[in-house]
Amino acid sequence: MTEQSELPLDQDALDLASLAQAILDRRVRPRVGSIRRLAEAVLAKGGKKRKKGKKKAAKKVRTLATIPGQKGKKSA
Repeated sequence: MTEQSELPLDQDALDLASLAQAILDRRVRPRVGSIRRLAEAVLAKGGKKRKKGKKKAAKKVRTLATIPGQKGKKSA
C-alpha cells in the first residue's frame, strides 16, 4: 500500500494556500503554471503600496584636514 505522502499531488486541484505550503514543504516540485497561478494571486492581492523609505539627509560639505606648516609656504 502507498501512503498519502507518497502519492503525487495534483497541483491544479490544490487551492493557492495549500499549493504554496506544499511547495515550501518540498512535497511538490512546482510547474510553470503553478508558479504563474501563485504570482497572479499575489499581484491581485497586492493592492497595498509599499512604504517609501526615509528621505536621505542633505550631504554634508566636509573639508580636508590641514597639514601644519603648509599654509605659509607659498612659492612664487
